[in-house]
Amino acid sequence: MTKSIHHLGLLASLLLGLAARADTTLAPSSPFAPASGSAVAAENQPLELRGIMMDGAGYRFSVFDPVKKAGQWVRLNEPGHDFTVRTHDVARDTVTLDFQGRVLTLALHTAKVVAVAVPEVPAGPRPTGMPLGYGPGSKPSSPEEAARFNRAVEEINRRRALREKSPGPLPRPQ
Repeated sequence: MTKSIHHLGLLASLLLGLAARADTTLAPSSPFAPASGSAVAAENQPLELRGIMMDGAGYRFSVFDPVKKAGQWVRLNEPGHDFTVRTHDVARDTVTLDFQGRVLTLALHTAKVVAVAVPEVPAGPRPTGMPLGYGPGSKPSSPEEAARFNRAVEEINRRRALREKSPGPLPRPQ
């Protein structure tokens, strides 16, 4: 019992020592933050700016709340929402808004593009002259069905041959 308490005490003092050392070795600014310093990092923001649109009455801003999973289009200084957009910087695509007593600056959210692998279609001849419902490997269920299928394939091939031979419209079947 005293041995485990001794180990616990050593572990606690080690962690406190590391925590004190970490404060002095941290970089003064994040190397991942934009160099200009004017854009706000998208992480840890309670709202996101998803879109900016201009219509006949001015700008509209799409502000999205990830907690509520809902967004809305609002205008500058438009009342009736949980937030109020106060200013818009056209050059930087940012807005400044009041939200729950805080002033937030939101940069336009950038979309994430993910590559998707598209399966290749196998090369080679494709079956022709098959009516709907029949594909490679399918078989008619009865001899009558097989005969009907063969007649349909013959008729399709006959019409194709007529179409390739004659330059004008095909004669209508009677």
